[in-house]
Amino acid sequence: MSVPRVKDWTARDVATYISLCLTDDLRLPQYQGHPNRLRGHCYVASESLFHLLGGKEAGAVAMRVKHEGATHWWVRYQGIDLDITAAQFETPVPYNKGVRTGFLTKAPSKRAQTLIGRVLNRDT
Repeated sequence: MSVPRVKDWTARDVATYISLCLTDDLRLPQYQGHPNRLRGHCYVASESLFHLLGGKEAGAVAMRVKHEGATHWWVRYQGIDLDITAAQFETPVPYNKGVRTGFLTKAPSKRAQTLIGRVLNRDT
């Protein structure tokens, strides 16, 4: 899947649209039905953000850290930590302890493709 870069939106716009498009079906089974709507979405949200911003070529960097007993993902873009799902935690995410990483696939995963499609088809 080739992802068109969303040139007319700011990075924060893209992050907001991704957040609005998160649904339970995008979570892994162990997180489905969790009352916190952000829990279990960090990987797919970050992967989608990474690709919509233009990926590595545009300066997006996948980041991860162990926090509150789980691996947490976000994107660093132009020196700013963009974390769509940070509000799921009780304590602040220690971004300074994060490490650069890669996603499991070079192209968007099936879940990320679904989320990217929702974002690109928004009537905003």
